[in-house]
Amino acid sequence: MIAFACNPAGIGEHWLGWGWAQEAAKSCEVTLLTWDRRAKEVEQAAPTAGLQAVCVGVPGWVNTLGDRSGLGRWLRQIVWHRRAFAVAKRLHAERPFDLAHQTTFHTFRIPFRAAGLGIPAVWGPIAGGEASPPGFGLWLGQLRAGEAARKVMNRLALAQPGVRRSLRLAQAIFVSNHTTLNFLPAWCRQRCIVMPPNALREEPASPPARTREPGAPLNLLFVGNCVATRSIPLVLEALGRVPALPWRLSVVGAGAALGDWRKFAAGKGLADKVNFTGAVPHGELAGYYTRADVFVFPALRDSGGSGLLEAMSFGLPVVCCDWGGPAEMVDGSSGIKVCVDDPETAIKGFATACERLHADPGWRKALGGAGFKRVKEEFSWNKKREVLEATYARCLEERR
Repeated sequence: MIAFACNPAGIGEHWLGWGWAQEAAKSCEVTLLTWDRRAKEVEQAAPTAGLQAVCVGVPGWVNTLGDRSGLGRWLRQIVWHRRAFAVAKRLHAERPFDLAHQTTFHTFRIPFRAAGLGIPAVWGPIAGGEASPPGFGLWLGQLRAGEAARKVMNRLALAQPGVRRSLRLAQAIFVSNHTTLNFLPAWCRQRCIVMPPNALREEPASPPARTREPGAPLNLLFVGNCVATRSIPLVLEALGRVPALPWRLSVVGAGAALGDWRKFAAGKGLADKVNFTGAVPHGELAGYYTRADVFVFPALRDSGGSGLLEAMSFGLPVVCCDWGGPAEMVDGSSGIKVCVDDPETAIKGFATACERLHADPGWRKALGGAGFKRVKEEFSWNKKREVLEATYARCLEERR
């Protein structure tokens, strides 16, 4: 298993990289190749998880570049995967592997070189084919030009010989969402399995009981990295158009877009209704989820959304865009997916959803209960391991 991002004590993709390896080790003998920056954490946890960990490094100057810029991070990954493939070939020659699986980072842009070992190969979950819906440029703030450039770069990345070779050689490809699936070449889609990468860190016992005084403001919550593609101004614009609706919004997280979001709220005269908390320790998030009535996630480009999954595990109804990763994680019984055909439709959709959720507490509770049930059934590590084991078995059988 090849996982550049992997840390049992980490968050985001680093924690997910560890999760995939840990689950595979419950039924397979796993050799894990990962970046040596978290060697101490990985090597300490590996024996308990039943993993053999091999930490691979890159030259110091590559790490320095990777810490300074996006292009440097891409170069670091390319160099690291070349080195990891060399290690994999050496280990394979010493004691042959039965199957290779590359998990993180969750992107198609970094070739899966170990697919060329001549054994069954599984790639993913991969994402990266997501793009903001057409017409939403004004809602992306300073990222508007960057989003346009990203679409061009994605097409160029997909044309890389190494990427196309990886897509051709992988017997099974886990894809994070249908948006990326439809971005990939048609000739590889029949080998793709849609599997959102996110999983629950802890299995929830039961959603917390919520009490709310009649007529109290609707308590809205967003948790996540504050990047422009998670367009909180869309929600603020929607709420500003329903002056009769009492509401409060907590935006929990830090990021480059936070300053622009504060300015937007102030410009709309809504600053007194929005609490921008900045970064909050993970242990304090439960209080925010418990006090909230509704979780809003207006992501215009996102492969998943761990905050969204956590909200559902607390029994919160979700309002999100019907686009990208969130559209895979939420269904019609567990939340409201807002159409993003154009900005005006999306704004009206968020406004209508918030009005209805405020007026109908019973519906809020039903949506939250269905979301809680959905995350337990579809987003547990046990569920992912079932799919993983079935996919491995099928690939091995096909090769035989």
